[in-house]
Amino acid sequence: MRCHVATSCHVAWLLVLISGCWGQVNRLPFFTNHFFDTYLLISEDTPVGSSVTQLLARDMDNDPLVFGVSGEEASRFFAVEPDTGVVWLRQPLDRETKSEFTVEFSVSDHQGVITRKVNIQVGDVNDNAPTFHNQPYSVRIPENTPVGTPIFIVNATDPDLGAGGSVLYSFQPSSQFFAIDSARGIVTVIRELDYETTQAYQLTVNATDQDKTRPLSTLANLAIIITDVQDMDPIFINLPYSTNIYEHSPPGTTVRIITAIDQDKGRPRGIGYTIVSGNTNSIFALDYISGALTLNGLLDRENPLYSHGFILTVKGTELNDDRTPSDATVTTTFNILVIDINDNAPEFNSSEYSVAITELAQVGFALPLFIQVVDKDEVSTRTRGPPDPPPIQTHHAACAVQPHLISVPGS
Repeated sequence: MRCHVATSCHVAWLLVLISGCWGQVNRLPFFTNHFFDTYLLISEDTPVGSSVTQLLARDMDNDPLVFGVSGEEASRFFAVEPDTGVVWLRQPLDRETKSEFTVEFSVSDHQGVITRKVNIQVGDVNDNAPTFHNQPYSVRIPENTPVGTPIFIVNATDPDLGAGGSVLYSFQPSSQFFAIDSARGIVTVIRELDYETTQAYQLTVNATDQDKTRPLSTLANLAIIITDVQDMDPIFINLPYSTNIYEHSPPGTTVRIITAIDQDKGRPRGIGYTIVSGNTNSIFALDYISGALTLNGLLDRENPLYSHGFILTVKGTELNDDRTPSDATVTTTFNILVIDINDNAPEFNSSEYSVAITELAQVGFALPLFIQVVDKDEVSTRTRGPPDPPPIQTHHAACAVQPHLISVPGS
């Protein structure tokens, strides 16, 4: 073969011609895969050991070809069958960890080597459930929180793409008192709360991605603690209040202990006690703090003011921390009956009686004289209490006393 070299020829042609002077010119192989010009997509759930693609190349001299892969990272993830160009996966892919690779593949005809780089995109699959952030979830709210008030926001994210990365929230099971915005995770009050009924709620929040084929979900706990507000009036306990007291009881005698309690259970307040009405002559005293009702004077059932007993109206008032009265009050009635004792001797209707009797009066003659004896005590009490005074005796009686009559006794 003759060689003609022109001075204007390019160096490349010079090399080909020079090599041609020694024998036939070798033509290097070239890749024919289209993904070298775009990208290669491999799903992240591709099993290890699977074939992900096949390298294709042509050699115009029909020389046998050998395929390979270059680079430390690429060699960890991918292997190439030298003879067939089949590329298989050596270890799992995770798009959320590494979403793409730049891999250099090679083809050789034993006389020369051609390399080309390909951009490998890791395709997403819904392989991650949503993840809640900033747990644990807990919030304290007063029992008078208005309906519609937002009280908390839960936050979950999903690293998957598309619908698999879109998160919706719900309560599982649903709540009668709280609602959660499905898209934003905002928790609101939907019903009036009452500390005295329920002091805490334990809710389960479900975060679910929107993958149509295989949606994944995660659960989180939300603790809602209700704090007490002074919103309930006190109540008296051990009702009804009714008792008896003897009229001879000394001042200071305890009649009864009355008790009221604060229905607010979170931090119940003390109670102050007062008598509103019915305390004639302030005959009773009511201790402001203890609720002890005591006798404050002398009782005499025969006094018309006391004979029918007492109906006291008493009030319990919740006290603030500084012992001043609050607006929370309760009233009730207290019936007290005064019990009679036999503390009065019978009384004649006059201290002296005088009547003229003719000496001719016959035995059994009725005189125009009326004698009455009155005892202020009740009949049922005349057998109780101090003994009656001794009867009046007459040693020189000229007549006998019978009810309503005085008659001359027989000789």
